[in-house]
Amino acid sequence: MPLGTRRISGAVVGCGVGLRCLLASASDSSSILNSDGECTMRNVVVVDGFRTPLCKEGTDFRETDAEVLGAWVVREMITRCHRWNLPLETIDCVLGSNVATPMHAVNPTRVAAVTGGLPATIPSDTVAGKNCGSGVTALYYASLRIRSGDADTVLVIGMEAMSRIPIVYNQTVADLFLQYGKTKSLREHTAGALALIPKLLNLKKYPPRVGLVMGLTDPMCDLIMGQTAENIAKDPSLGITRQDQDAFSIRSHRLAAQAWKDGLFADEVVPMYVPEWSTYVERDNGIREDAGQEIFRDVKPVFDKHHGSVTPANSSQITDAAAAVLLMEEDKAKSLGLPILGYVKHYADFGYEPACMGLAPVGAISKVLSKARLTLKDFAVWEINEAFASVVLGISRILDSSSLMERKFGRYGLTERLGEIPPNDLNPHGGAIALGHPVGVSGLRLAMTSLFELKRRNAERALISACVGGGQGVAMILERK
Repeated sequence: MPLGTRRISGAVVGCGVGLRCLLASASDSSSILNSDGECTMRNVVVVDGFRTPLCKEGTDFRETDAEVLGAWVVREMITRCHRWNLPLETIDCVLGSNVATPMHAVNPTRVAAVTGGLPATIPSDTVAGKNCGSGVTALYYASLRIRSGDADTVLVIGMEAMSRIPIVYNQTVADLFLQYGKTKSLREHTAGALALIPKLLNLKKYPPRVGLVMGLTDPMCDLIMGQTAENIAKDPSLGITRQDQDAFSIRSHRLAAQAWKDGLFADEVVPMYVPEWSTYVERDNGIREDAGQEIFRDVKPVFDKHHGSVTPANSSQITDAAAAVLLMEEDKAKSLGLPILGYVKHYADFGYEPACMGLAPVGAISKVLSKARLTLKDFAVWEINEAFASVVLGISRILDSSSLMERKFGRYGLTERLGEIPPNDLNPHGGAIALGHPVGVSGLRLAMTSLFELKRRNAERALISACVGGGQGVAMILERK
């Protein structure tokens, strides 16, 4: 083999053409050299995907760790592989999405993969740093490995156990615990306990910190996520009222309730057996079938109690869940006779102001549309994560207004109105406000929900997007054909 070449999936890649192909692959062109040295396309298909029910924090999954949730969806995917007569060794790697990383399982994807039953020879990595966008980003990274020829089959899992996020001791108390652990004699034990116990009981002076609140607080702007949503709701140029937010949230609950009633989540949701309760959890448990203005208007704001409009009722729910999606190179999937649910196409992310992080999807959507040379009218389904009602309302209004686009994104070079998202195409079966937002899982849920809806509508194309704490947005295009 000549110097400066390397082999990818059986093809010899020279420095010039090979580099061009790899760069094209990284920019979503799905290119790789064939055996004749020509640049060809490698398409990435979704063979199958599913999720557990989404359960509110402190309920059905409250005693289940993230990697255990992940192992369950791995086992379910293994069952499906056996049904397809697909050897497990076909899976080249596992990529996982998890944000609240368990301290006892710092690579929860690896733990979930092996304890779930996959051979230990299959490597596993976890995507965590993209916060609420981690699931979408994990799908993108997996698709890149397939497009580049580095892998043919990648299992992507998401797992989040927000109920299991720990409480953190005050540092003074933590230091005393460590010192007590090093004591040897009875005198040292007694002295250590006398020093520790008064401080441990003095919660006012030495308060523990709630890990969940710490994780939801942005250190760059020192705002909890709900306060960034308040910044959007209070922006006079967007004109978002409390009534607007509540109405959008009621819509989410009613659509989700109707979807369950009509059996539309049957293909997407797989019941999970919880051994602690000796029972199966079969459906999402946060949906309010009685949602209405008379109930929602009585819920008080929590992030600005005196002047705010963002309430628990018009915010996403803190949730535990897991999901799995199997990606494969198109020709391989077809040669194996596997089902094809859809295609992973273009991806974009975008950086924005942390204090208004919920608007960042506008930039990501604009970017991915430009990359794909498409417009809003080319999409039959839109799934925008309902982190907060004010977020989705703000995004929709900016996309449909040249003046708002210029005001909010002009300094990023975005000034043109992109258009209106038809209400019936936006989160047509509810979203995170009704279903829940298990942060490491939500991106996979958006992808699956949109693909199953495309199948029902016999439509071609969907766009999914999510805001990301820290001032980022992600967007991805999925297709059926």
